[in-house]
Amino acid sequence: MTANELKKLAAQVRRTDTALRHLASRLNLNDGDKAVLLKAAAVLSENGRKVGNQASKVKREEDARDKAVAKAEQEAKAMIANWPATTTLDKVAICIANQMEFNLRRDLQSEPRDMQRSLDYWTELALREIPTSAAWRSVRDGKPVNELMALAREKLEQIRTQPGTVALAERQQAQMDVQAANNP
Repeated sequence: MTANELKKLAAQVRRTDTALRHLASRLNLNDGDKAVLLKAAAVLSENGRKVGNQASKVKREEDARDKAVAKAEQEAKAMIANWPATTTLDKVAICIANQMEFNLRRDLQSEPRDMQRSLDYWTELALREIPTSAAWRSVRDGKPVNELMALAREKLEQIRTQPGTVALAERQQAQMDVQAANNP
C-alpha cells in the first residue's frame, strides 16, 4: 500500500475506534457488551497507531525513492545529450529504441502535412522518455543508471545498423523530400 492509502486507513481505524467508544458510553448496554466494545476499540486503537507508523515509514521510503529517481534521471539526461540525433537514420533509430516504430509507420501511411516536424516530435518525445525509463529501472533494479544508459546506447547502435531501420529511415527521408519539393 502507498503511504497515502495507509494514512487514510489509519484515519478510518481511528474513526471506528472513536465510534465504538462513543457507542459504549451512550448505549444502555450490560457490562459484558460494553467490555466487548471497549476491547474492540482498544484493538483498533493499537492497530491504528501501527498503521500510522507504517504510513510514516512508507512515506519516507517513497520520498527517498523519488529523490533517487530524480538524481538518476538527471544523470541519464546528461548522458543522452551526447547521443546523435541529427540525421533521419539517427532519429528513426532513437524512436525505434523507444518502441515508437508503430508511430513512424502510421505517419508514413497517413502522410501528415509536415513529416519532418512529425519525426522531430517523436524523436524529442523518445529523448525525454528514455532517461525517465532508465532512471526508474535503475532505482527499481538497483543498477547504476550509467550502466543502463550504456546498454541503451549499445542497443541503439544495433538498431541503427538493422536493414529494417535503414529502410524505414529511407522511406521517411523520401517522404520528407517529396514534401519539401511540393512546399518550397
